[in-house]
Amino acid sequence: MSIRTGYHTRAPFVSFLIALITGIGIAYFVPISVRIYHITLAICLLLTLCFFCLGMITRWKVRRFYGLAFAIFLAILVCVGGLLTWKNHPIIERRHFSHIKSTHLLGFVSSEPKSKGKVVSAEMTITHAKVNEIYRPVKGKLLLKIKTDERNFFLSYGDELGIVSKYQRIAPSYNPYEFDYAAYMAKHQVWYESFLSSHAFKKTRRNKGNPFIRCALKTRSKMADKFDRYFKNKDPAALLSTLVLGYRASLDKELVKAFSATGTVHVLAVSGMHVGIVFAFLAFSLQWMDKNGWIRYIRLFLLLLFVWSYALITGFAPSILRAAFMISIFIVGNTLRRTNNSYNSLAVSAFFLLLYNPGFLTDVGFQLSYLAVIGIIWLTPLLSKLFVFKYKILNKTWSFISMCCAAQLANFPLVLYYFHLFPVYFLPANLFITFPVSLIIYAGFLLLALPINEWTLGIAAILEQFILFVNKVLIQIEQWPFATVQSVWLTSYDYLMLYLIIISMVLAFQFSQRYLLYTSIFGILILGLMTNQQVWAKYNGRRLIIFNVRNQLAIGMMNRAKPIIYSSADSEREPFIRYAVIPALEAYSSIQYLSFIKEPVKFSVPETYISNQYIQFMGKHLLILDGRKKYSFPAVPDWLLVRNNPEKSLDHLISKLKKSTLLIVDGSNSQATIDKWQTDAKRLGLAFYCLKDNFAYVWTAK
Repeated sequence: MSIRTGYHTRAPFVSFLIALITGIGIAYFVPISVRIYHITLAICLLLTLCFFCLGMITRWKVRRFYGLAFAIFLAILVCVGGLLTWKNHPIIERRHFSHIKSTHLLGFVSSEPKSKGKVVSAEMTITHAKVNEIYRPVKGKLLLKIKTDERNFFLSYGDELGIVSKYQRIAPSYNPYEFDYAAYMAKHQVWYESFLSSHAFKKTRRNKGNPFIRCALKTRSKMADKFDRYFKNKDPAALLSTLVLGYRASLDKELVKAFSATGTVHVLAVSGMHVGIVFAFLAFSLQWMDKNGWIRYIRLFLLLLFVWSYALITGFAPSILRAAFMISIFIVGNTLRRTNNSYNSLAVSAFFLLLYNPGFLTDVGFQLSYLAVIGIIWLTPLLSKLFVFKYKILNKTWSFISMCCAAQLANFPLVLYYFHLFPVYFLPANLFITFPVSLIIYAGFLLLALPINEWTLGIAAILEQFILFVNKVLIQIEQWPFATVQSVWLTSYDYLMLYLIIISMVLAFQFSQRYLLYTSIFGILILGLMTNQQVWAKYNGRRLIIFNVRNQLAIGMMNRAKPIIYSSADSEREPFIRYAVIPALEAYSSIQYLSFIKEPVKFSVPETYISNQYIQFMGKHLLILDGRKKYSFPAVPDWLLVRNNPEKSLDHLISKLKKSTLLIVDGSNSQATIDKWQTDAKRLGLAFYCLKDNFAYVWTAK
């Protein structure tokens, strides 16, 4: 069916994509319920019926109805976006395994397992639940975490497992600005997790899942092992596996940090650049087949086969899928001698990816990847025209610089929002890294294609030294003065305002529109006011936070921009401190003035005094009642923090408390102790706050 209307443009999928994204976005903000889902489904069906009835009545020959038909179709896509986002949620999916009381679950490993210490984790797709000795078909995914001491323990994609039906909801973030892992997994359609020992599950010796993905992952593992045999040093082998295969399991953390600080971390995420490098080589090699007749269709088939085989081996990451889709559209259009619209090609790839998985929209890599490409398509030609040189090599160099700047300009508000840092020397780092990475990738493919012998070992030895040199240069760039702007915390309004400023300013100069320039200036003023208010609040705020760090202790005291951590940890480098505590300190104060205090100790600065289990902050008093340590009452506490199951009962302490004292119980106590103290607090009329499975306690001075 063809609708010839004024709405039919060179980039129709841009409109379709905006409608679909609108529906997905609404679905994330609207509280999910069965009623809303059914109402949306009914509206979608009604709109679909109206669309086809309109087509049947008018036969698409009455032009005045084209606009109405187009609007109805976009409304259908909005509904589809919401329905696809909601359809697998346990509230909507009645066949989800969580609705059935079962003794055992049967399913298969549906993601590549990852090992961390003695714990192996993987996503598991549940297919059956055992109820009254009968296995019933069910749906849903489970995050499986297996603790094992076995050295030869091995789990792979597609393994079918029978496990004990013991699972729980993935815990949300319990501290300010802590990464919300539960929300992250929910976007991957996983809401529950199971912690099992190696004896609580059994392999059925059957293989499930997608056979192509299983074969690709095994092939990638063998390729990574081949790289390990080529190199004596593990770092070059790990980097080569990452660049060529997208296999980051053994990549050194310090090296990842160097790539992040220099703005070249996109190189480590196999993306459009990597697919483009592979495609460029293949297209050049098969250029002789690009002739009229059937032979160019063979070339088309071979190019598509190679591109999608490479995407399969690298794990089908969103950035790879985007690049593979775009290149496929370009190849098909070029073979059919059709003119491709870059924006439409980009929108087509995003549209079908979001139809496949709406959760991609909230994936950081997906967002950064598409924004970078939009920036390159839109801004690179504009920047390239700013300077025109006499020599071709200078024009090529400036074109590449323009492309780097365009990608960074399109991404930097989102980078600041998600990662709270910005690499200052991204331009020299990217100028340096691009050509070496291309050589490394081509050399990596050459080593994979050839058998291991004296010649290939010689090539590997040269490549190893070259990779070490590249790593050394990046580490040197990372150590340059002011290499990164860190601890930048933007609100959602801040980064949206940044995009408004960038877009309006570029359009103002592109089309010479004065009102757009005024819009960007007004946006800069508003952003400046918002930033000044946030900086003022950070450097004048005073707050105390008792963090929820399970059985550990972490108390943050922020007096203006000078934060203090009083903790049971050995240092601020402890994982739970970096994960749960540091983000809040960075957001509320200045981390560069951090004072870390390990208990027990005596410590004193203006308006803050610590003496073992007693803390005085801003005229308020906190006493830590620890069942494993001695305690005293230097003053009547405003907060009483109960830890490690103290033997003393609240009745023995009531004479040393006041009616306004807040009783806080943390996760180091047993559930019986928590229940007892809560009952006693209610009986004696004291306020009670339980940190276990609850948000951190935050007190802000007025």
